[in-house]
Amino acid sequence: MLYQSAQKDTHLQKAMNNTTNINNNNNNNDRSKKDENDNDEHQIVDHLAADDHDDSKHNYPNTNRWTQRYYTSPAHFGGPRNGTIFVIMGGEGAMEPSTGIYYPFVANNLAKKFNAYVLQPEHRFYGTSQPLYGVTPTSSDQWLRLVNAEQAMLDYVRLIRHIQDELGCSTDRSSNEYCPVITVGGSYPGFLSAMMRTVHSDIVDISYAASAPMKFYDQTVGVNDYYDHISDITESSSPGCSNDVRTTLATVSVEIQKAGDDGFHSVAKAIGICNDTIPTYADTSRIFQDELMMIVGYTFANYNMGAYPPGPQTSLYKACQIYQNKEMQSLDKMKAFLAMLDGSNDDKNDRCFFDMTSQLPAGANATITGGDWSGVGTGNSGNIWDVQTCTYNVEKIGFSSRSMFPNRPWTMDWLNTHCAARFGVKPKPDEYWERWRFDDLVNGANASRIIFTNGMRDGWSVGGIKEDLSDSILALNLKTGAHHSDLSHLGPTKNDTREITMAFKKITKIIGRWIDEVKNESSDVSESPQLGLSGYKVVD
Repeated sequence: MLYQSAQKDTHLQKAMNNTTNINNNNNNNDRSKKDENDNDEHQIVDHLAADDHDDSKHNYPNTNRWTQRYYTSPAHFGGPRNGTIFVIMGGEGAMEPSTGIYYPFVANNLAKKFNAYVLQPEHRFYGTSQPLYGVTPTSSDQWLRLVNAEQAMLDYVRLIRHIQDELGCSTDRSSNEYCPVITVGGSYPGFLSAMMRTVHSDIVDISYAASAPMKFYDQTVGVNDYYDHISDITESSSPGCSNDVRTTLATVSVEIQKAGDDGFHSVAKAIGICNDTIPTYADTSRIFQDELMMIVGYTFANYNMGAYPPGPQTSLYKACQIYQNKEMQSLDKMKAFLAMLDGSNDDKNDRCFFDMTSQLPAGANATITGGDWSGVGTGNSGNIWDVQTCTYNVEKIGFSSRSMFPNRPWTMDWLNTHCAARFGVKPKPDEYWERWRFDDLVNGANASRIIFTNGMRDGWSVGGIKEDLSDSILALNLKTGAHHSDLSHLGPTKNDTREITMAFKKITKIIGRWIDEVKNESSDVSESPQLGLSGYKVVD
């Protein structure tokens, strides 16, 4: 793309975080009253619109500018001559003030080591960062144009330029007042981190991408690999568990089908589901069964992601103990599992407790099975992630007969039907990788200085970059790790495995070496517009 750096903008909304308060889970991370009342708009609704961003030509309400929430931690910043800027990518969820900056490893350890200013912007359309000010896009054109990774990255680019200006950091890499920019992210934000370095290499110097689902988004991962791997890890967590899960789910499925369309509500009641919470579209035994099994599948997926450090303290292991209980019948096991998910103790009586609609995302024609079969989430975040996985971030995830879940093939036809009903859009699974060439980061994208980390117990590891692609695109595979265990909300802690503890040191060393390379470079980097990869002209 042709990029022109953003001019100084003094109306950016930000929440200042003290790293000590973050460590103590203190809620003093909230925005000041002044910032809460600052309604000045700064971000561009559509970075890719022609004609100098005349958003009115696309009929967007509250046109031209919107306010993006972001958090900062300046405690360790060393100034323009000695400092760096770490940017933690916002992803598919709101960034609440009670959470603040996500990763202590970045905000405390890496920031202290590299004299860094830490910036964490919220992804557009999540939380309070609403380009249309709470108005939901009303057309397929708006969904496709506005709610996507490319627009989010351009938000981040513009914010980075503003922060560089605010800190007095030059944008000229040959200047001794240049502050190297390092992006960081885990999961989808890990993908964003890698793409920031790949697509916006004139802005970003280094990328740290944990559990980044690269092979999902270049469409080369096997459709059944995700849940097959989760089944294998579940088995390793508690030997015999996967077979007991498979047997239980098969028995429950038979009971639902035996009850039929007129009687499946009795099975729902027996497993603790309140019948008045069964979604109205789930009006047949087949649909109800599919949605129930989807809840089980993505709940195990969530437990798998959090199963670090491995051991009996994990939710994955505790779920296995329910299914492996020889004293319980299959329906009772399912009831106990739903009670665990619900955080309820009501599975010991006949009262219903599980609200099935609690599993729905917001929006029209919402279904529990969404575009992301690992779980789209609920509420507004679930709605937005559903549309993202219905457009450019397509994830082919199905349930095979080899997995511990009932066989349910994922098909592109199913996704097309779902996305048309939900948003009036047609998925474009090949759009990003064909333009950005992250299917071949070395020869296609000419990328460099990216470190990929993968927790090998994580279902998403099947779609990760798991080997070094060059001397500057590196992979670090962590056998004891789960979903971005190196970028947790807690670590580093004494509970980390020795492998993860060593990984912290290795990651720090690699990033340090690359920062030195950037600072030692004397190439002439101009601030004039430069040709990028997307083929769009972007102006401020």
